[in-house]
Amino acid sequence: MASINYPYPDPKNDAEREAKRQAEDDYERQEQEAADFLDWAEGLPTVAPELLLEQVRLDLATAGLHMAPPEPLADEEQGGVVVYLDDDRVVVDWLPQIRLDPAALGQAEADRADSAAGICCATVREAMDTALGTILTGFRYTTTRRPHSRLGHIIGQPPTTPDF
Repeated sequence: MASINYPYPDPKNDAEREAKRQAEDDYERQEQEAADFLDWAEGLPTVAPELLLEQVRLDLATAGLHMAPPEPLADEEQGGVVVYLDDDRVVVDWLPQIRLDPAALGQAEADRADSAAGICCATVREAMDTALGTILTGFRYTTTRRPHSRLGHIIGQPPTTPDF
């Protein structure tokens, strides 16, 4: 029997006992359906990296994010979300527009990373990275950090594709 205390933790009459019994039955049925679904989903083939890449791009564009052109990755005039394949893994990152990035990088190279431009670039980059992670999670993707980097996300195979 399920350890559920809703809707009547301590039933006082037959109606409350029946309502509690019904809630327990519903809870157990839902748990069994979820377990059956997970068993079924494990047998599905993985999504091809190219298809996953396009799905991630579509989902991020659907969220209203500007997609930077995929090539070249360091386009000096564009900024935005970059989604690309790296060793058959889908990677999502964000590139600042030229107006923000070179000023901060120039300051960092001059050992003045604590300058206003450097702080602004780092703050914006971290905020965008956090936002991307939150949006990807909202679309039910699992993400991990890129190795040797604090920023950027590697997308794992989704358990199911979102129906948006």
